[in-house]
Amino acid sequence: MGLLNLASGASLWRGYGYYQEKRVISLQKNSDTEIEGMVSGSGGARYEVFLNLEHPRKSHCNCPHANGRRIICKHMVALYFSVFPKEAEAYYQDILDYEKEMEQQQEEWEQAVISRISHMRKEELKEALLDVLFNGPEWQYDRFIRDYVDTYDD
Repeated sequence: MGLLNLASGASLWRGYGYYQEKRVISLQKNSDTEIEGMVSGSGGARYEVFLNLEHPRKSHCNCPHANGRRIICKHMVALYFSVFPKEAEAYYQDILDYEKEMEQQQEEWEQAVISRISHMRKEELKEALLDVLFNGPEWQYDRFIRDYVDTYDD
């Protein structure tokens, strides 16, 4: 399993951001599978990063999040993307593709809801609205009271 597969979604996204912000101060390829570097963190701190591409769990960083733990942090991801910029491009394109897919899915759901509502009888609509208000999140009920009930006082 590769380094990116082992990183959390947050570490990937933040690491990509660090890569884009050019926070990798230095990097050195010791071999085809071992890379060392320095990455600028938040608050001006600098972190020493070692990547082992053959055995990603042997990678390490001295940042507070990863130091002494076998996890992949944002500094490791930033260094990785600096060595493999095409991987960074592919990662970002995957994000864009996913967002586009989710947007399309949302539009399809909205159309399905509009279609269903337009075919409901008045009694079905009342029942559905009451179900959403009484069984949905509290903020939804409060907003309905605020926006549609004249007797609501703050």
